[in-house]
Parts: sequence; C-alpha cells; structure tokens
Amino acid sequence: MKKIILILALVLTLTNCSRDSEPPLTLPPGAEPSAKIHNDRGLSHYEKGRYFDALLEFTQASVADNSTGEIHFNIALMLHQRSEEKRAKERFELARKFANGNKTILESGLLKKYLNRE
Repeated sequence: MKKIILILALVLTLTNCSRDSEPPLTLPPGAEPSAKIHNDRGLSHYEKGRYFDALLEFTQASVADNSTGEIHFNIALMLHQRSEEKRAKERFELARKFANGNKTILESGLLKKYLNRE
C-alpha cells in the first residue's frame, strides 16, 4: 500500500512539474478583509502543495469579493493544474476583466495562452 501511495505521489509531482505554471498572487492593499484571509490561506496551502485546499480557499475569497482579479487569477491557476480548461478559461477572463491594471495578470503567459485559443 505504501508503495502505491509513493508511486502515485511521484506521478502527480511529475505531472505538475511538466505543466507550465505561475505562482498565485497576493491581494492588493485595501482588499476586503475576509477575502484577504481566505486568499492568504490559499497561498499557504499552495506553498505546501495542497492544491485542492488552495482552490477551496481561493473560491471562498471569491465569495467574499468577486471583483478582484487576483482572486480569479488564483482560481484559474488551480483549475489549470486540475486540467479543468473550460473553467480555467472562464476565470482567466474574469481575472483580465478585474485586473485593474495589474501587469502580472495582464502579461501572464497562461492567461494569454487560454484567452488566445480559438
């Protein structure tokens, strides 16, 4: 059983390493406090490799504040890692819409990749 878990962990790690990735973003100063708390928790989960938990926290941040581009960008990154391309594209569109001039979002290679598809 331990061997199966180890092999599965290795495969998931290699799969994630081969995907083009970008780090999730912090929220801008003055962000809605509850959204900031959930986003920060999401960042912590992300750093520990707990991507599903990060997705849950970023989604909660979105519930608290649905008009912040960084939150939509972070959700899009997690959906991209889960190969949920249609949902990731929708969130990248929202990230661009609410980017508020954030160059990290607007110049993101992943965002451009998703939004330049036909």
